[in-house]
Amino acid sequence: MKISRRNFIGSAVATAAAAPAIFNTPAHAELAIDDIDWGMGFPEGSTLLNRNENPIGPSVKAIEAAKMSIEKSFRYADRILIKKLLSEHHDIDEDHIMVGTGSGEILNLVSVAFLRKENANMVATWESYRPIPGYAEKMGAKVKWVNLKAEDNYEYDVGRLLGAVDDNTRALFMVTPNNPTGTVLSFEDMNRLLDGLPDQVTLIVDGAYADFQEDGKDGIDLIKAGHKNILVTRTFSKIYAMAGLRCGYGIAHPNIAKEISRYGCSPTSTNMAGFAAMAASIGDMDHVNKSRRFVSNARGYYKKEFAELGISVLAGPPIFILAETGANTNQIRDELRKQKIFVRAGEEWGMPNHMRVSYGLDHENEIFIKALKEILAT
Repeated sequence: MKISRRNFIGSAVATAAAAPAIFNTPAHAELAIDDIDWGMGFPEGSTLLNRNENPIGPSVKAIEAAKMSIEKSFRYADRILIKKLLSEHHDIDEDHIMVGTGSGEILNLVSVAFLRKENANMVATWESYRPIPGYAEKMGAKVKWVNLKAEDNYEYDVGRLLGAVDDNTRALFMVTPNNPTGTVLSFEDMNRLLDGLPDQVTLIVDGAYADFQEDGKDGIDLIKAGHKNILVTRTFSKIYAMAGLRCGYGIAHPNIAKEISRYGCSPTSTNMAGFAAMAASIGDMDHVNKSRRFVSNARGYYKKEFAELGISVLAGPPIFILAETGANTNQIRDELRKQKIFVRAGEEWGMPNHMRVSYGLDHENEIFIKALKEILAT
C-alpha cells in the first residue's frame, strides 16, 4: 500500500497511542542552567583536593576568548593558528608540533604508533602517573616497571632506567616533574638518558607540570638540538587552569609527529572554546606567574602545617604535595570523605603510607588542615 504523508502521520499517531506511556511523555523536564551539577558528581560543598586542578581558574583573556568562541561553535576549530602560535612561543618549526584533545590524546597514541610490533615493551616508573603505561598494557604491550626508591628520595635513577631497556623496548615513558612525588629529572640527566637509549626507543616525556618550574632547559631544548627520538607533551590543564577544555600539545622530530598524527591529533581535535582559550593563553606570562605564586604560597603553607604535625613531605614544583601519613592513610582518607574533603591515598602508586593533596584556595587548604588535625587527635 502506498503511504501518503497523511496516512503516515495517522499510522504514527495510532502506533504511539498503543505504545507504553514513556513514549507519550518527555524523557525529563527541561534542565535550567542553574541546575547543572558543577560539582561533577561530588557532594555539594565538597573540598576537592584530589584532582590536581588549578583552582585560580583560567585567565581573563582565556575566559573572554572562550565566551566569544561560542557563537562560532557551529564551525570546527582548526589547529593551524595554534600550531603557528606554539611555533613562535617555543621557537621551533610547526612540523614539530601536534595539537591534541589534551596531552592525553597524544600520549595514548604513543602505544598505537610505537608498540604494535609483537613483543614490544615500554619502560615506565611505578611510583608515577600510570594510565599511559596502563593503556599500553591494554594494547597488548608489556610494561617493564622500574621503582623509584624511598632511600633515594624517589629521585630518578638514569642507570636503572637504561638497565630496564632491552631489544624489544620501543618507548620509555616518564613524567617530570613527577606525579605524585614531584621529582624532577634534570636537563643533564635527561640528556644522559636520551644519549643512552638505542635508536629504536622513543623517550616520552609527560611535562604536564613543567610550566611550574622556573625557566631552564628541558626536553624541548633537546629536540631543538637535533635529538630525533624524544617526544615532549605539555598541557593547558595545569598552569593555565583549563583542565575542562581539554587542550594539549606535543613537540617532537617531524618523523615522530607524522607517525603519531596518522592515528589522531586531527585538524579538529580541539573544540572551539578550547581553541580560543589556547590562542589567548599562549605566552600569557602574567597568568603563568600568578599560578606559580599561588603554588609557592600553598606549598609554603602545607610544609609549615605538616612540619608542625611531624609529617614528612615531598614537594616539588607541581600543584600538589605528597605527605607521609603512615599506615592509617586509608582510614584518614575515609574520615576526610565523611566531611566531604577529598584527597588521594598513595596506594594506587604503590605508596600506601602517603597521601597526595592538591593545593586548593586558602580557605580550602585551611578546611583540610583543621580536619586532619582533628582526625589525628582522636
